[in-house]
Order: sequence, then structure tokens, then C-alpha cells
Amino acid sequence: MNPSCEVVAPIFLEYREKITRFIRSRVYDPVDSEELTSQVMLKIYDYCEKLDHVRNVEAWLIAIAKNTVTDYLKQQQKHLLEPNESQPEQQEMESLYLELESCIPSLMDKLPAKYAEPLIAYELKGIPQKELAVKYGMSESGLKSRVQRGRKLLKDLFIEHCGHLVKEQGCGKCKDDC
Repeated sequence: MNPSCEVVAPIFLEYREKITRFIRSRVYDPVDSEELTSQVMLKIYDYCEKLDHVRNVEAWLIAIAKNTVTDYLKQQQKHLLEPNESQPEQQEMESLYLELESCIPSLMDKLPAKYAEPLIAYELKGIPQKELAVKYGMSESGLKSRVQRGRKLLKDLFIEHCGHLVKEQGCGKCKDDC
């Protein structure tokens, strides 16, 4: 066994909940989502020798999960659509949303720590604001404000770094081009 492959299980266990949430937010069938989570684990193990070269493990894992879900959705759509019926716009939008979502972990790394840490803890790890307020020695309202400022900064970074993708495709949610 490759020595770097020994770290696969701890890494997967650390990020399993996040990967599972990511997959379940796109695949609503619990059996299928669990199967996809298992497939992600196998892919992580297959590529474990690359783990030493990965700078952002979380982004790498989410990219693997995103690709696994995309493959699954394409397969499901093939079964649902008639041969002459297609929905390329919807597929492009889903692909765009997945691509944009994969930008978020690396953008969070660019936030100042005083905003990034509480935002990550609350939004990604699901730690309640009350608990975080105690951890950071703040009032709940102070922590809530910090999380909101972190969201705003993240939004600004997102628009700066990934906004061109939305503008090229249009967001699909409004009448004007975004």
C-alpha cells in the first residue's frame, strides 16, 4: 500500500459529513446519495497518491463529489428523456452552479481569519452561533454581525473572481442579464 494512502480514511472521515450534505443537496434519493458517497470514497482511495500534492483538500474532495454527482445526474437524465427531447440549457446551468459552488472553499481561504473562521464554523460545520459566540468571546449579536460581514466579503470575492461565469451564462433567475 502506498504510504500516502493510509491518510485516506482519516481525511474521508473528517469531510464525510460535508461530502454527504453536498451530495444530498443534489440527489434526493437517500439510497442513491449514499451510493454516491461510497463512490467518492473509492475515487479518493484511487487517487490517494495525489493527496500529497493537493493544496486544498476540501476543495479537491468537493470537486470529486461534484464530478460524481454530475456523472450521476447525466446518467439519470439519459434514462428520463425521450431520444428526441433534450434540455441542454438546464444541464449547462446545473453544471455552471456546480462549478461556481466549487469556488467557494478557496474563496473562503482568502477572507481575513476573523471573518473566515466563524463563517466556516457556522455555515460549513453547522456549529450553532451561541456556541461560537462563547468560543470567540463575543455576544451572540456580535458573532451574528461578524458572520454576516463574512458573507458579504465572501460575496464580493465571489463576484470578483467568479462573477464573469455568471455574466457569460446569465443567472437564469432574472429578466436582465446579470
